[in-house]
Amino acid sequence: MRDPACSVLTAALLFTSRIDSSELRRRADWGFRLVASGAAAEVRGLRDGSAADSAGLREGDRVLRINGAALGDARTIAHVRRMFRGGDRVKLEVERDGAARAIGLTLPAVPEERIAGCDVRYGSVVTPAGYRVRTVFTRPVGARGALPTIVFIPWLSCDAVEGVTPGDGWIQLLHALAARSGWALYRVEKPGSGDSEGPDCSTNDLATDLAAFRAALADVRHLDGVDAERIVLFGGSIGGALAPVLATEHPVAGLIVSGGFSRTWLEHMLEIERARMTLDGVAPADVHRALRGYADFYTLYLNHDLTPAQVLARRPDLAPLWHDAPEGQYGRPAAYYQGLQDLNVEQAWAALEVPVLVLHGEYDWIMSRAEAAHIERLVNARRPGRVTLEMVPRTDHNLEVYATPLDAYRGVGGHFDSALTDRVIAWLRTLGARDERR
Repeated sequence: MRDPACSVLTAALLFTSRIDSSELRRRADWGFRLVASGAAAEVRGLRDGSAADSAGLREGDRVLRINGAALGDARTIAHVRRMFRGGDRVKLEVERDGAARAIGLTLPAVPEERIAGCDVRYGSVVTPAGYRVRTVFTRPVGARGALPTIVFIPWLSCDAVEGVTPGDGWIQLLHALAARSGWALYRVEKPGSGDSEGPDCSTNDLATDLAAFRAALADVRHLDGVDAERIVLFGGSIGGALAPVLATEHPVAGLIVSGGFSRTWLEHMLEIERARMTLDGVAPADVHRALRGYADFYTLYLNHDLTPAQVLARRPDLAPLWHDAPEGQYGRPAAYYQGLQDLNVEQAWAALEVPVLVLHGEYDWIMSRAEAAHIERLVNARRPGRVTLEMVPRTDHNLEVYATPLDAYRGVGGHFDSALTDRVIAWLRTLGARDERR
């Protein structure tokens, strides 16, 4: 009997794509985390039975070097680990109980994604800079002909866009849509993340990411098995702001967005600082005073193209407000956010004429309800009734449900609710009904 879970498609299948034919090597499955600890990195979360465990690595070991490369801060650790792929041989220089030792192991590859009821194909597209970036194309098992297709435009972080474990709400929703919607699903990585080539994602600006997304959108409409007239962009988090911009360049049948900003990035950052301080229990009078300083800080940072460190060199009085890196924020460089500030998302939304589903989590403290409401106003001003705004009860930015707003802020006890999948599928069906009425 055939395994009912997703299988990886081979060349024997009837549909093919115009992707780059050379294979991207799969990223390595290390089997443990490394946490910066002085001039070394401490082993955490070592998985029982992993290759590292079998080779003799132990929880709490201090790793000094990997193949001779010294480890230090979190960015250096991430960069060194990313240099290796499944099948590579590595030598760890380890300190345990004050004694040095060497541990060698062959890194396995991360398993390929499997989703019940689906076929999955791994491929790649090439950006104008020559980077091959990972694509993942999913179709229901046994489906024939050209299918309507969801193209997912991912989030801010450098996390991979595919999930080999259940993952957070984003991955669970994408897997559920692939398995239950009857649509094909196409995902694309950023350069320098997951299996993709390019400089480390943490160093890339917005233009580098957008180049990959544009290459993917040019590719997907030529894939066998895709109905090019029924492509819907699904923008997640930052992708929810990029999706309308991309839709002005590549014709689509509709948009789904969740957690994206719709005004300026500076306005969003002032809102998130207010939300963060309020949830941290900062007194209202102190929130007021801090926001006056944040207004100055973000104006210099985003409108005058300074790094946070450069802002603080000019305005040392603002130093107590800054709680992130000197050269950037949330794991991306300052240039990335300056690109977001330059992005005219309002203009893109105002020009849009296709149906839109906007999802907003009731407990999303990262992106405010005002951003979702602004999308509704902008699109409906041009074409009334085009926007469906779904307020998702007790749900956070990562599409997980919590008991209270404070639990959502702290990330305590969240779970995915499949009712969200039902809402999205119901909207996709109304999109098909609109096509039939034309």
